[in-house]
Amino acid sequence: MAKSKGKRKHQGPQFDTLSKKPKTTAIVTPPPDQSQSTPDVDPKSIQAIGLEPDDIELAIDTLRALSENPNVIKSKACKDLRTAVYEFRQACTTGFNANAAGDTNLTARVSGALADGGYVEARILLAEMRIRGKTPKLGALCRWVRDLDVVSGLAEQLDGISKRTSTEETLLVVLDSILRLTGPTDYNVGEKVTGPISPMAEWDLRGDSIRRDTYASVLDGSISSSLPKDTNSNFRIIETTPGLQRKPANLHPAILYTSKEDSINLSSTHSDATHHKHPIVPNLHLLKDVLMPEECTQIIAAAEAIGFTPDAPIRDEGEESSILAHNFYWVVDNTFCSKLWSRVQSFVPQTVGGKGVRGLNRRFRVYRYVPGAEYRAHIDGAWPPSSVDPQDKYIYDSSPPEAKQSSIFTFLIYLNDEFEAGETTFFLPSAREGVMNAYPVKPIQGSVAMFPHGETEDSLLHEGTGVRKGQKPSAKYVIRTDVLYDVDSE
Repeated sequence: MAKSKGKRKHQGPQFDTLSKKPKTTAIVTPPPDQSQSTPDVDPKSIQAIGLEPDDIELAIDTLRALSENPNVIKSKACKDLRTAVYEFRQACTTGFNANAAGDTNLTARVSGALADGGYVEARILLAEMRIRGKTPKLGALCRWVRDLDVVSGLAEQLDGISKRTSTEETLLVVLDSILRLTGPTDYNVGEKVTGPISPMAEWDLRGDSIRRDTYASVLDGSISSSLPKDTNSNFRIIETTPGLQRKPANLHPAILYTSKEDSINLSSTHSDATHHKHPIVPNLHLLKDVLMPEECTQIIAAAEAIGFTPDAPIRDEGEESSILAHNFYWVVDNTFCSKLWSRVQSFVPQTVGGKGVRGLNRRFRVYRYVPGAEYRAHIDGAWPPSSVDPQDKYIYDSSPPEAKQSSIFTFLIYLNDEFEAGETTFFLPSAREGVMNAYPVKPIQGSVAMFPHGETEDSLLHEGTGVRKGQKPSAKYVIRTDVLYDVDSE
């Protein structure tokens, strides 16, 4: 081996008690002074048990060298090592070693392979699932896609500057294998490509509509003129979740606001909305002109006045993660929600699988994307209806206990459209194994992209393609909420 290292000395009495420490479910804030106390939680890092990255690297080198020389493993010198490896496998219940605990479920085996970066093994298992007609639950499907955390690179590909790494290419091929478990194959043929993404025709229904320079008015402050002077007092915080308590943990808190009735005044007479269905992507709809430009401007101005919060999930050291948008979480007032619903209700399926429609979720997530920020390929999860009780407390699930509700459609509102790129791109498995067809949807101010989620076989894989950096600053503003339905069929 290229490296050598003396046997590590015993680390001292502070490490003798690691296996005896009681667990705690609370996060200690501020953290205790480590110079005056011993750790009181199970260690979560190699440093907490007196190891360093070099120790792990040395162990890996040792095991790999022995794996390549199996006869040496049988030697007396390796007796204690064989025992240690056995104990390690008994203790390890994640990744490939999850199967050592007797779990032969295909879904669990795929999860284990992805956790350990075994992408070839994952593709083999996914192919087996497809052959056997096994369908993963929605939670597993969303988790697999989220764990891959891959960006398509479509914008760069279209600009002729695609520089995907071999790892990114591999991840996209695995993503294609996941899609083939649930989605229909798209036999449309686009440009001839050698990579895993085949760009298809952009869905652009803008026509000759004027593109207002919204972000410039944010930067120069003139957008504030669209708001009443008491706007800030019309919004209040109803819940704050510290970053470490979020799932996954984040460097920043999640701050939830609500608003007084009619804080954002929607017209009661606006009726210009029209409905359009995508010619290829199943069940993808665009509702044009749902909001007027002035209403979009009001929402952006209010969100900017209250303040956006950064989104930075905490990752293990060495792990890459995407740059996410800034957010403004808002439980909208009933008046706003009712007026908005009245504009779109006629375009929304009244029943889905016997489940009746109930309206829009009041939990709005307003996002601001700037160049460099992106929402990587993902599948949306379902949400219950949220509200605020008379004591001003946030209610995560406000549906009646005897008549539960959950979302079936994503309701994505575009608040501006003057930026370049920034499409919402949907992916379908193509006729060629390992290649996905990519269908970009061009954002239109005041319009809504509506598409299914919450069911394994109908949920659509999509990404928020990055806003292109141009000569002047730009940003994209969107709102994510949901269309709610009864959980039980009629």
